[in-house]
Amino acid sequence: MTGQGSSKKIKESEQALKDLESIVFQTDSPAATGAFGALLAQGLEAGDFIALEGDLAAGKTSLVKGLAAGLGYAGPVTSPTFSLLQLYEGGRLPLYHFDVYRLKRPEELEDIGYEDYFYGEGVAAVEWSNETAAYLPANRIELKLSAGASQDQRRIALRVLGSREDWRQRRLQQFACLLKSYGVEE
Repeated sequence: MTGQGSSKKIKESEQALKDLESIVFQTDSPAATGAFGALLAQGLEAGDFIALEGDLAAGKTSLVKGLAAGLGYAGPVTSPTFSLLQLYEGGRLPLYHFDVYRLKRPEELEDIGYEDYFYGEGVAAVEWSNETAAYLPANRIELKLSAGASQDQRRIALRVLGSREDWRQRRLQQFACLLKSYGVEE
């Protein structure tokens, strides 16, 4: 009887994971948003793409600072608002940090050879990714940041999008387990 009950629970858990569209977390300060990014970075692999969305001052750059730290980059991290792209190298993986807020047209990405970064050997993180939707990779990690109940609180919705269901499910499970193992709760 125990084996049969365990099997049923495993199937129910697998179905719940398959039905999962996003995982929502909350942080209470810019430092906690950065720490969330650092934890997330532990599960990132070469070629990962992170689409960041959220209003002005939603915490996108704080999260990217955490990603850089979590990947092992020790230098300063700033928003590439006026330069479009910042490269952070020297860690476990390079981080290609884009801010496309000031693009006049999404096609301007072509002028900088975006493919080398979006599909490169590092991790690409793009702030305001919704502005360049036609250029986003099919397989991506989407983070939507929004304000919480207090001035410093942030709500972070993590979704894994992909054309390969096995990849999408593996990544969702990986991030959920990684974050929960460090006490970050939904």
